[in-house]
Amino acid sequence: MKPLSRTANSFDRSPIRAMLDAAAAYPDAIHLELGQPDFATPPHIIEAAVNAARNEYTGYTANMGMLALRQAIVTKLARENNLYVTPKNIIVTVGAMQAVYAAMGVLLDPGDSILIPDPGYGNFVMAASMFNAQSIRYPTLPEQEFVPDFAVLDTLVTPKTQALLVNSPSNPTGAVYDQATLRACLDFCRRHDLYMISDETYDQLVFEGKHISPAQWDADGRVISIFTVSKTYSMTGWRVGYAVASEDIIAVMSKIQEPIVSCVNTVAQHAAIAALEGCQDCAVEMRNNYRRRRDLAVEIAQRNGLQVSYPHGAFYMLIDISSQPCGSLPFAQGLLESEHVAVGPGCAFGELCDRYIRISLCASCEDLTEGITRIGRYLRHVSQPELCSARQA
Repeated sequence: MKPLSRTANSFDRSPIRAMLDAAAAYPDAIHLELGQPDFATPPHIIEAAVNAARNEYTGYTANMGMLALRQAIVTKLARENNLYVTPKNIIVTVGAMQAVYAAMGVLLDPGDSILIPDPGYGNFVMAASMFNAQSIRYPTLPEQEFVPDFAVLDTLVTPKTQALLVNSPSNPTGAVYDQATLRACLDFCRRHDLYMISDETYDQLVFEGKHISPAQWDADGRVISIFTVSKTYSMTGWRVGYAVASEDIIAVMSKIQEPIVSCVNTVAQHAAIAALEGCQDCAVEMRNNYRRRRDLAVEIAQRNGLQVSYPHGAFYMLIDISSQPCGSLPFAQGLLESEHVAVGPGCAFGELCDRYIRISLCASCEDLTEGITRIGRYLRHVSQPELCSARQA
């Protein structure tokens, strides 16, 4: 038999998904590994989907998405993001990640490179690999509030660099970039003639400060903004995201959409309209719950002697395990075996993040309290040399 694709085999599966699979062997496991909201999708959104199915609104839509949904997005962008566009500037995608993939498909040829944050979402690197492009990691350091180090960024640009990817609020750090930082990112892109992919998946999940969309200052058409209804409305499984860009870019992204997915699920698009146009109290209530959980998680972590990031947005928190020389994956595996707590290994988010594990705040207060307490207990009592030897054997 001929070998399978070298491209598809050139990268590994996410360690987070591997931890999820491993945790299935422990029915009593506390799950802190996935960014999966634990709230039910609000009833009015579900009802809109039911009505669409019952009224046979179930056929294909335009590759770019239903016009009614794109008009609802236009209204939302003006209301929440200070972006004033038309439906021609919008494409509806199968979640935010497919929007990122399509954006990379527009920008990257084999051998090109893209600047991706470290720590940063591992799927960004996987997507770039599918286009035989190189991911160049740029540091965002805890001592600098996890914002980009522009002095280092300047040294990473080559003639093959096509784009800078920015993620605020950030997965996994919870950093929320202020206006000065985002303006500096856009100025950097202008200076080096790069495109900017702005992943704003968590735009409505900000606890302190304010979310800012850098495309509001884009006069050149170089910014592709990525959004989704998944996190804000607890609609991860509905798979509806969207990208906002110049008409020229959206036209090419729409062409890419055709052979990949044709269009997004029609019933889910109707649900997304209800989410964006309906009462926003449900989104506010969920955000307030995540804020309370963030405060609780920080308190419990400090009570157990753990050093953590202080997330200002999204729903993740990093726990420092740099005292463990064996790295985050062996630590996470040992934690699961010993304490039955599943977490995200920091190595899933880049080399600089290997000193951390990531926990998700998408869990009950009881699970957060017990899970973080067990993490503290494991970190205090684990025998580091023996653990590493056992894991590496």
